[in-house]
Amino acid sequence: MSASAFARMPSAKRQALIVAAAEEFASRPFEQASLNSIISAASMSKSSFYHVIDSKESLLSLVVDELRELARREWTPPDPSNFASDFWKTAAYVFDDALRVWPQVRALELLWRIVHENRADPGVTRLESSYQKWISSVLEIGREAGAIDAECPADLQAVAAASMLGAFDEWTLQQTSRDSRTGDSIEAAAGQQFRLLKRLLEA
Repeated sequence: MSASAFARMPSAKRQALIVAAAEEFASRPFEQASLNSIISAASMSKSSFYHVIDSKESLLSLVVDELRELARREWTPPDPSNFASDFWKTAAYVFDDALRVWPQVRALELLWRIVHENRADPGVTRLESSYQKWISSVLEIGREAGAIDAECPADLQAVAAASMLGAFDEWTLQQTSRDSRTGDSIEAAAGQQFRLLKRLLEA
């Protein structure tokens, strides 16, 4: 991919390509995503597309990186040190806030769906690696504060927590797609999920 060629695209055309690609990659796995549909939706010719992007794989990684930057503007995970004073109270607030914000912001929802549809993409892998490092740091603060079971191996707790949170995400996405749940129903689901997570980790 030519980063300079992509950067030189007019802003409106660049945005149209990112939006079209994000919608396509969020709706189906990478293998099923149609590059022709993306190019058509972005009102581009194939020759102009390949002038700035060399492959569908490069486009997906670019979309993930772009959405990640947008996500940071709308919702940023707090620094792990913020959990030190009252671990479980802070964790409950962060959990509720994330589940409240993400389904309501289109860029965040698209990123959320792309991650779950395209686990093998390098951009997704980088994002998940960063996320898992954050979880490990948060859990370490909880262990030091006596809020997390310190007798359980820290790496096992990190894997278990990340797996459970991933399962929560998957379930929530299925529910929102199926029932268009919002408001009180999502808040109730968040409370149930948080209680399960706390039971897994609490000292």
